[in-house]
Amino acid sequence: MRLIVITGMLHQPKARFTQALVDVLSAETDRLALIDNSDAPLAIDGVRRQRLAGGCVCCSLAPALISQLGRLDADYALLPVSALADSAALASILDSLRSERVRITTVALIDTLTLRGNPYLARKLKHYSDFQAYEPFDFSEAAHAAIDRGPSFPHPQTPSPI
Repeated sequence: MRLIVITGMLHQPKARFTQALVDVLSAETDRLALIDNSDAPLAIDGVRRQRLAGGCVCCSLAPALISQLGRLDADYALLPVSALADSAALASILDSLRSERVRITTVALIDTLTLRGNPYLARKLKHYSDFQAYEPFDFSEAAHAAIDRGPSFPHPQTPSPI
């Protein structure tokens, strides 16, 4: 299974990027799942969905994510995460899930407001992701690039140089 994790600060770009991934991957497989941990429920049709609400998959909901992935029978799973997710903690959880069965790609959507107003956070998102897309977003192009980029294994365990 390939897990594509979508991080970033703003809900709307994560929702649009997730939809772009669904559009591209639906042509490839009907075994596509959405594990929704975004800040608000995503309104995406045509995909199996599990909502993980009431916390973040980087900490309080990590056991639920691990359990969900263990039971999931899909070719691809999409995981948009809350803007509150700590990139380092999320990377640690994801590293514990990487295996021959679960290949993970982390995508960071970095908006202009975060880039200019909180450069530390933008660098942290970049450091702990496999692929970055910057505003103005071309969601279709970014979806293809994220899928083509493929998972990294293992993800860097070194602390962020930030």
